[in-house]
Amino acid sequence: MPLSFHQEMRQAQTMALTPQMQQALGLLQAPMMELRQKIRQEVDTNPVLELEDPAEVSIDAAREDYAATPSEERDFDEDLDGGAAPELEDPAPAPAPPGSAPEHEDRSAAPEADSPDGEAGSPDGEAPSSPAETEGLAALGDEADYLYGDGGNNEYDPDAEERRQFLFDSIPATESLQDHLLAQLAEADLPPDEAAAGREIVGSIDNDGFLRTPLAEIGQAALADLATCERVLARVQTFTPAGVGARDLRECLLLQLRADPALASSPAARLVASPEAFEALAARRLDKAARLAGIPGEDAAGALAVLARLDPAPGRRFSAERTLYVRPELEFRLVDGRWTAILDETDLPRVRISPFWRSRYEQLRAAPAGRKGSAAARAEREERSYLRERIGSGELLLRGIEQRQATLRKVAQAIADAQPGFFERGRAGLRPLTMAQIAEKVGVHETTVSRTVDGKYARTPHGVVELGSLFVGGLPTASGEAASTDSVKAKIRALVDAEDPASPLSDQAIMDRLSAAGIRIARRTVAKYRDALGILPALQRKG
Repeated sequence: MPLSFHQEMRQAQTMALTPQMQQALGLLQAPMMELRQKIRQEVDTNPVLELEDPAEVSIDAAREDYAATPSEERDFDEDLDGGAAPELEDPAPAPAPPGSAPEHEDRSAAPEADSPDGEAGSPDGEAPSSPAETEGLAALGDEADYLYGDGGNNEYDPDAEERRQFLFDSIPATESLQDHLLAQLAEADLPPDEAAAGREIVGSIDNDGFLRTPLAEIGQAALADLATCERVLARVQTFTPAGVGARDLRECLLLQLRADPALASSPAARLVASPEAFEALAARRLDKAARLAGIPGEDAAGALAVLARLDPAPGRRFSAERTLYVRPELEFRLVDGRWTAILDETDLPRVRISPFWRSRYEQLRAAPAGRKGSAAARAEREERSYLRERIGSGELLLRGIEQRQATLRKVAQAIADAQPGFFERGRAGLRPLTMAQIAEKVGVHETTVSRTVDGKYARTPHGVVELGSLFVGGLPTASGEAASTDSVKAKIRALVDAEDPASPLSDQAIMDRLSAAGIRIARRTVAKYRDALGILPALQRKG
């Protein structure tokens, strides 16, 4: 069938997120540290937004104080230093946004302010010291408000910039494990073929310091035979940290023991050198391990203490990952017998629309229309349009922050009402809970709940927890209710801790006891939960 090209029109309904909705969803999903960054970026890019400072005096209050002060007592230099602008008669329009500068009819005194001496109008903002310069500044009208008042938020603060740079300079540059090993490989001065194999071996070592890739595959990648790879690996295993390049835990511990001359021939080294003894040791059969290694029973405990001091993951100290610190946004407290979610808004920046720019916009709206086509009328229209857009964007941000906090509070309170057992007994008291249940209770979509709890942390009587961890699955019980997986794991742990070491419980026996307690669970599920808890099988737990 020949191909044909044609155009056709179709009408269909699709859902699209507006920029406003995208911003609201971004604010809802952002953790506190990311939210702070988003808010500060908005403040930096939107000139009508400003951060509230509880200690600051508003420009309106400053102007009222200035007007109430007798003229002979006014200190103009102090007013400028304090950020307050003098009350001027018939304030003229403030300067328009970039690209549009409103024209003022009276420019007669402007040259005085912008004179070469330029103290009053200079960028450094020094206060005038002579009456003539003071009169020149007064002639600027409300431009003095903009330069020295509450109209801008983009002032350069050298002290803040210096502190910021010091913070970045203080972050230590960590050396990776591969960089550390490659530096030692370069100092080894190996032949080209062995050096190539060495680089391939180093590149295959994981963050724990183990070589998981078979030497045969490394040899193929490095175009080297197996004997060369084994010889180079033996050299790499002499590098620091001791134990690096091992292919399993036994070899890792043995390399560390051999690196210390005082331990190379110790009973601990003999325990690890024998595969059979090490296997018995892993099964917690210390007496059997000592017998297989040929060491006296009285030396076994000391050898075990030596092994406990070794590092099972020697490469982890070079991990580039840093400790993640979180700031809880919530706290769950018992208030009048009910667990209550309380928002901690200490770190939330307080943002507002600048009163100066809001007043300026209202002034432009109320001003009579100028002559059409005049430069002043065009400038005022452009300024009014710009301020309307910026103020609208700022109000949208404020509503988004308020909505985020309200949604977070509702979802957290719904979780608190659904999981009172957790706050009283810990994870063993968790009940099965899904996001769909919380969404139905709060009256939002399930994805909204998911975005709300993502990356949010809360203080609880049992430490700081992530909100998402309070949603757990469950298993059916004989009563018709469900038992959470965490509570089932806690019961398995309790059964194992109370068992007779000479006759440990098998997975089948644990399943039977849980079934007797009304929890319907399969034996393979018991085995899965036991492995997740780090509990060995019954045969290896037998002491």
